[in-house]
Amino acid sequence: MPVKSYKMGPGTLTLGEVGSLIDISCQITSATLAPDKDKEDDLNTLCGDVVPGEVTYSWALNATIVQDLTTGGINEWSLTHAGEQVPFKFVPNTALEKGYQGVLTVDPLAIGGDVKTRPTSDVEWSLVGQPAPYDPTP
Repeated sequence: MPVKSYKMGPGTLTLGEVGSLIDISCQITSATLAPDKDKEDDLNTLCGDVVPGEVTYSWALNATIVQDLTTGGINEWSLTHAGEQVPFKFVPNTALEKGYQGVLTVDPLAIGGDVKTRPTSDVEWSLVGQPAPYDPTP
């Protein structure tokens, strides 16, 4: 099979419900839907059999976000919605017509950074369940 690849961006990342949706696509410098694998230890028995440990996955949306201190900006939004579970839609590249959606738990963004720089915040928003693929084209 020949190699298949894509370039990250231009894409979209939206948070919230229709009617209160916030589009933070232009604030994102990096975004990743990342799985985390947790495997229990295997259980060895006297006869030599092995009971395999259970495997579970949890997911997070990791992002580097350009801070925005304006009214209604992502920093204020993340403070206002801290701890809430909100829907998200993430499209890594709009030309591919493939996206992912789900529900994440909002954590507030850090505020500030190094002097004479444009501050960014790294965030890891945990997902409720796993992301689901969807076709973002209308």
